[in-house]
Order: sequence, then structure tokens, then C-alpha cells
Amino acid sequence: MFFDQSFQQQLRRISTILLVVYLFIYPFAIVLVALDQVPVWGTWMGGALLILQGALMGMWLTVRYHWYGAVASGLILIISWAVEHIGATTGFPFGSYSYTDVLQPQIFGVVPLAIPFAWLLIVVAAVGVAERLFHRDGRPVDDRYLHPTRVLTAASFALLLDVTIEPFAVYINRYWVWASDESGFYYGIPVSNFVAWWVTSLILSWVLLSLRRSANRKGLVPRPFMQWLPPTLYLTNLTMFVVVNLARGQVLPALIGGVIMLVLVGDWLLPRLARRLRRLAETNP
Repeated sequence: MFFDQSFQQQLRRISTILLVVYLFIYPFAIVLVALDQVPVWGTWMGGALLILQGALMGMWLTVRYHWYGAVASGLILIISWAVEHIGATTGFPFGSYSYTDVLQPQIFGVVPLAIPFAWLLIVVAAVGVAERLFHRDGRPVDDRYLHPTRVLTAASFALLLDVTIEPFAVYINRYWVWASDESGFYYGIPVSNFVAWWVTSLILSWVLLSLRRSANRKGLVPRPFMQWLPPTLYLTNLTMFVVVNLARGQVLPALIGGVIMLVLVGDWLLPRLARRLRRLAETNP
């Protein structure tokens, strides 16, 4: 059988290696980009880091959900590439934009390979954050039903991450540029971009959670592997965008990202503080 124990162990080991590599590169990436000290020969590393994280999320899904996770990863990659290709060549649905030559290689000379992997990273991470908010008590996520609230929340967290990404990608890393006739209230980025981001994230989140529901109905129990990984990658990326935007003078996206961080950290920390205070009160009446 393809997904036998040996293959699962290999995926786990590769996932662990990729995570270690990411955590090693991560602080250097923040410092170099924040200080505008990325060497010319190192411009490829931004795309490589996105591919690394997307691959890590794909392997994580495959370990957790076997074939269903692999298919979900493949569909997210394909659908996001198709939407981006249409967007970059026609201007719909995001608005008129084009990718620069910073991110390489580019699929059919249009969409960088790193972009579908970035979508895979963001969608899986956003779903992880949404589920963390709805399952504070630590109980396993119920995959028997496709909860609309979970899909909507995941899409919204993906959109919030894009709000911090856009000024970073356009004006700092210069991954893409908007056409001169486009204009928007937020750093010249059109509203259509954010609407399309939310709708695309909604579709991709629905694809992921639908396949997880199918896995549950087939009796597949998710493997207990790094359940904390998706929200952790969401926070590490958000932290990078906050720090770099702030260091490079883009205060508004840094503030928006900072508020999101406070909400997520507070959601994790406050219940634990409350439990600790209750225990202290019980032991010291």
C-alpha cells in the first residue's frame, strides 16, 4: 500500500527536516529584509522560502489525512495557479497586475512557482487558526460536517494576512506590480484584489475541509502529527510582515498585523492565565 507505515515515517522525517531548515533561515530572513541588506545573489531565497513552507504544509496534510491530504494539496496548488494565471493575463478577478522577474522559475512565463505554494501555506495555516479559535478546549476537530462558520473564518484570516502581505510584496520585495491605471485606498492596491483574495480563499478552504470530511466519512482518523504547525506558520509569517513593514516605514499594515497577533496570542494566553489564577485561588483560599 502506498501510504504504508514506512512511507509515513519518511514523510514525517522530511517534514521535520523542512521545519528545522525553515526555523534556521527565518530569523536571518527577517533581519536582512528589514534592514534592506538582502544581497543580489540572495533574491531567490524569498521564493525558495515560500516553496519550502508550502511543501511542508502539503506533507503535513498528507501525513494527517493520507490520500485525502495529498489530493487537497494538489487541488489547492492547481486551482490557485489557474486563478493567478487568469488574473495576471486578463486582470480578472484581482485587477491589472503582473509578476516581476524576482520570483523564479515562472510557470509558462507568467506565474512564479512560489505563488501556488504560498496559497497552500496560507490556506492551510488560516484553516488551522480558525480551528484553533473554535476549539479552545483542546477537543479534536469534528470533521463529520462542513461548518460554514469555519470556512468563512478561515477565508477571513487568509484575507487579513494578505492585507499585511500586499505592501510588503509590492513595495519591499517587488514580487509583483500593479498597472498604472489601478488605484486603491490602501497603498494603491485595488479593492477588487482583496475581494478576489477572500473569495479564492473561501473556495480553497472549502476544498480542503470538504476532503477532510470525505476522509472522516471513510473512517480515516487523522494522525496526531504536529497539530500546532498551521497556526504556528501563520504567526511566524505574520510576525515577519509586521516587523519588516514597520522597519521599512509601512506603518498601517504593521499595525493591522500587530492587532491580529494580539488577538491570536491573547486567545491562547488568557484562558491559560485564567486557569492558573483559579488554581492559585483554590490552593490559597
